[in-house]
Parts: sequence; structure tokens; C-alpha cells
Amino acid sequence: MNKDQREIQRKLRILRYAEEIGHVAKACRYFGVGCCLSCR
Repeated sequence: MNKDQREIQRKLRILRYAEEIGHVAKACRYFGVGCCLSCR
């Protein structure tokens, strides 16, 4: 898996968790990223 694929997988995990809990900002905080960075 290359660097780009790992980044995509990380973002997908964040988004899936956000969908599961229903709150993007909380998911971002849980994963330790700023919300703006996770949506790029």
C-alpha cells in the first residue's frame, strides 16, 4: 500500500466513524485531526 492509499484509508475510517456516531467534529477529535484537514 503506498502513501496515497494509506491516506485515503485513514480518511475513510474517520468518515465512517463520523457517520456511525453522527458527528464529524467529534470523530475528527477522536482521531486527532482538525476537521478541515480530514475533509480535503
